[in-house]
Amino acid sequence: MSREIRSIADINADVVRATGTNDFKDRLVKLIPSEIVTAYVTIQGLLSGAASPDGNKNLLLWIVIALLFILTPVYLYYIGNVKKWSQIIFTAVAFILWVIVIGSPVKEILGYEAGFIGSIFLVLYTLMIPFFYKG
Repeated sequence: MSREIRSIADINADVVRATGTNDFKDRLVKLIPSEIVTAYVTIQGLLSGAASPDGNKNLLLWIVIALLFILTPVYLYYIGNVKKWSQIIFTAVAFILWVIVIGSPVKEILGYEAGFIGSIFLVLYTLMIPFFYKG
């Protein structure tokens, strides 16, 4: 199954042949960067358990976040076969929201626990985007 969301316009343009469009549930699932989030959670867990002599795990975590953010469009385009840049952008934004919710050094910048606000935004974003983005 391709991760690219198919719309009526795609079918009309004969880009997608007789496979149908994606319903809300399919769009919802395809807009969540699950593989990239899984990679982030794994790396974050490894870093939290590792001893750091200089105590600078946050710098390494920022580097990981940046690399995974850059990897998201590359992964979707080449592995997920997503050719629609709008879908790639929505998914990359979703990755940032997931990072804030799961745990990241964002707290140091904002000065408060960003996970609570991020959770609210993540739920709203995840549930609302498939209503508006049809592919």
